Amino acid sequence: MTEDARTPETSETAGTPEGAADSTGMENAHEPAAVASGAGELLRDALVDADDPRFPIWLPLPGIAAASGWALYDASAAGGSFLPTLLWPGIAIFLGTTLASWLGWQLDID
Repeated sequence: MTEDARTPETSETAGTPEGAADSTGMENAHEPAAVASGAGELLRDALVDADDPRFPIWLPLPGIAAASGWALYDASAAGGSFLPTLLWPGIAIFLGTTLASWLGWQLDID
């Protein structure tokens, strides 16, 4: 594209680099730099702010409750034993539930 074919800059965007804030403090939405560069950038923007703890002390509790509940159910209803069920699939249940809780906490899903 030649410089003659470009559209002239308006007074609002003159001298403003792509994706930089204009006079209102907002990024230019039509500029390429304002678009998220991928899933990593989208997640980074969606994470809670630095004032919140990244891994609160209560976060493993849903995983512990789900794994223990499954082991109790399997031991009482299906005739399995508690400890082997707590070890497997209890560890997978704990990890999956804790990961889902952590992502929900970090992404601030309401």
